[in-house]
Amino acid sequence: MPVYRQVKTVEGPGKSHSVARVCQPDSTKSRENRTPETSYLGKLFIGKPLPEDTRFTLIVNEMPAADLYEFACERGGTREPVSAAVRQKVIDKLDGLNLPDLRNVGWCVDRLDVLIEARTSEQVEDEARRRLTPMVKSYLGQEPLVTEVDEVLKWLVSVHIGRKAAELRPVRHTAEDFRDLFQDAVQRVTGQRHDGGMERLMTLQEKLRPAGVLTEEADRQHEALLAFRRHQRGSLGIEKQRLADLSDKIYAICQLTAVQRRGGLIGAGEPAYRETVLALSRLPEVASNEVPLHQALAVLSDITARCQNRYEDAS
Repeated sequence: MPVYRQVKTVEGPGKSHSVARVCQPDSTKSRENRTPETSYLGKLFIGKPLPEDTRFTLIVNEMPAADLYEFACERGGTREPVSAAVRQKVIDKLDGLNLPDLRNVGWCVDRLDVLIEARTSEQVEDEARRRLTPMVKSYLGQEPLVTEVDEVLKWLVSVHIGRKAAELRPVRHTAEDFRDLFQDAVQRVTGQRHDGGMERLMTLQEKLRPAGVLTEEADRQHEALLAFRRHQRGSLGIEKQRLADLSDKIYAICQLTAVQRRGGLIGAGEPAYRETVLALSRLPEVASNEVPLHQALAVLSDITARCQNRYEDAS
């Protein structure tokens, strides 16, 4: 029996999920793309096979509003039927949702449960680490470092899941798809392939060394990078979109610097790094202090750590 789950938290105190909130199109999308498919329930219902015994579970960490609470049940339990008025309310708000297998919104609503679990983001991350650790150990053939498990989790969440979640329609993954993503993440983090071969991967500190950045400064940049990633993972809505836009702008600066390096206009190493940082500081939002310089530099470190574009050559 397929059970499709989605976890949602609320943004800010004094707010709770309601039927209107979970059916509301994503406000970060352009106006023409604010469709039922971009809502929380829309993403939960579409893009997957829907056999007769399908169940949907929306997991929230706070008590929902009265209308959505009608769908609540205990883990492993069976909920009571919802009122006709609430059922129709969901159907009306998701009008136009295109579903596979000749299903309609009412069919999905009849199979929807809401599970209320008061868990913090730290508890969710701890559970993810607990599940990932034996998987990484099995892949490597040895006990992984705690930092390696953390980095695998960050790559899966911030790089892959984060990008896919920003797309208009959800992407369906098979177990084989996830295995490939997981293996790629472990190899990127540890440099070790499943066959035991090693592919040396450079750390942020190693990438910054040819740019003249001292080890102590590079270590501080690495700490700022980790703080930025934690903030990015915990961001929602407008703030999450702002960080994505800022990353895009800084990545474009890196691309421009790389082009100038390859063209011989800027030297490799310290000149390339200096030009990148100066261009970053001239961004209007950074120059006006709308975006603090330390946050912009943390984004640059995040990009440097992920890409293969290094300061010591013109690659």
